[in-house]
Amino acid sequence: MQYLMFVATDPEGEPYSAEEDKIEDWWNDVESRGIWKDGNRLRPAEEATTVRVRNGSTLVAGGPFTESKDRIVGYDVLECADLDEAIEVASKHPMARFGQIELRPVWPLG
Repeated sequence: MQYLMFVATDPEGEPYSAEEDKIEDWWNDVESRGIWKDGNRLRPAEEATTVRVRNGSTLVAGGPFTESKDRIVGYDVLECADLDEAIEVASKHPMARFGQIELRPVWPLG
């Protein structure tokens, strides 16, 4: 099953430490196990564009769609046997300590 893993900031997370940010170790592990399918960092929320259609008109606004202290800063697509494996993988990501990880199962259209 595929899971979308949102990597987000969290003001209540542990203080960031570059020495303890072992993202390369995490990536090497999930890539070697065939779990990692895609992912990347995201540009800052201030560079977001929000698109809405209301009454037939397209409305475009700069900036994030919500006011929040938490920001999505990256994403990964994982192929896991089940939610337990996805949780195990997410718990080893450095941002699980410094921020937060949200897992969502992908809901195929077909």
